[in-house]
Amino acid sequence: MRITQFIPLGRSYGRPWLQWQSHASSADFFGQIYTLFSIKAVFLIGIATFEVGSLICTLAPSSAVFILGRAVSGLGRGAINGGLFKLLRQCFPLSKQAIINSFFGSIQSVGLITAPTIGGALIDAFSWRACFGVNLPLGVTCLVLTAYGVHEQPPRHDAPVLTLKEKVKKVDFFGTLLAVPAITFLLMALQWGGTKFGWGTWQIIVPLVVCALLFLAFGYLQYRQGDNALLPPRILKQRSIIAGMWYGACCEGVLAVTEYYMSIYFQGVRGYSPTKAGLLALPMVGGLAIAFIISGVGTTWIGYYYPFMLATSVLTPIASGLLTTLDLEEQIAKAVGLLTFLGLAVGLGLQGPQVALQAVLPIEDVSLGGAVITFGAGMGSALWICASATLFQDRLSKEIQDAAPGTNTTHIQEAGLSKLRESIGPERLKSVLSGYENAVVQTLYIPLALALLSIIGAVAMERKSIKKKRS
Repeated sequence: MRITQFIPLGRSYGRPWLQWQSHASSADFFGQIYTLFSIKAVFLIGIATFEVGSLICTLAPSSAVFILGRAVSGLGRGAINGGLFKLLRQCFPLSKQAIINSFFGSIQSVGLITAPTIGGALIDAFSWRACFGVNLPLGVTCLVLTAYGVHEQPPRHDAPVLTLKEKVKKVDFFGTLLAVPAITFLLMALQWGGTKFGWGTWQIIVPLVVCALLFLAFGYLQYRQGDNALLPPRILKQRSIIAGMWYGACCEGVLAVTEYYMSIYFQGVRGYSPTKAGLLALPMVGGLAIAFIISGVGTTWIGYYYPFMLATSVLTPIASGLLTTLDLEEQIAKAVGLLTFLGLAVGLGLQGPQVALQAVLPIEDVSLGGAVITFGAGMGSALWICASATLFQDRLSKEIQDAAPGTNTTHIQEAGLSKLRESIGPERLKSVLSGYENAVVQTLYIPLALALLSIIGAVAMERKSIKKKRS
């Protein structure tokens, strides 16, 4: 369920970037794990970990425990995403991967379509805890279906047989211990900079310096580890993998930031309930589902994935740019229509990198390549949600002061979405809402910039056909 349906406006309750961060930083670790251990067993552990995280969130007595639950859920999600495409690659030939990926993408979109509505209804009827509790029976169902319905292929007869001790030695634990805090320090600095602390203060400089040192150590370790590294050089030298990581980071960033701040727009600026805000988000996810099917069928038919990636890089900036023209005086239908357009635009090429990696890598490296792309997508979401929060907080204070001088912006931000109108007098309401709208619109320039930058990844992709057999 989307945390944006119950977050207090202006606050980072539950650290919305934390689940993305733990998801991204664990992706490469699990990509390596999948090359050494049973794919099915690790996949089941990933589902179980996600369930534990959901249970912690459901029962959390404090925000600190809730944040822990989000982190654990992100860890499980990293394990699930890291193994899904390798399981699919074992079950279906390369020529069918595009349509299979689009099928799974469409199923995910159906979940996203129903989640906002169900989540809003659960919040209105019970509380936000129900949004996480509902994951528990669904996860148990997935565990049972995977355990009894998925049959893993036996290893190749020429594959080296390693003992458990030898496998554990090959896992780059130290690389993970360097990467996770490096990413965390970076996101902390981005979230605090310009809002909680000034950019030139030691509270921001120290995390950035520590982040840089950890990344340098991580890079050196990866170089020394060679093929046993968390990010093997042979994978990073593959052009389509790096291009796919860039492309995924841009596209996922567009979706994450847009979804997050359009939820604020619907609930805070327009004054809609969480349920109605969820309903208004349905067209964007519906557009994604339709586009997944179009791109999957189209890629299978013509044999190439990159034309759809190029289409996304052309259409998404148009959709994102039009969203920056939102006006409080206009009908809400404009926002809904533009979100539908955005979903269609992004969905056309979003599955492209996952299809590409299966065309350019041998099957034993698919999980590693998928981990790199997943890392890019997760980091794109975490990084840009964090950066957009800093921009939004800064613009919100300035816009409200410009629109309604003398207004206590701190009091308004802490009031939350549901009590926004109660926290200000009727004589200032319109001015404050105008300030909120301006802050949201200016924050939406981040998705516009990311949409424009996605063209770099699309153009850099190799032009390989999924119909041709690789030697």
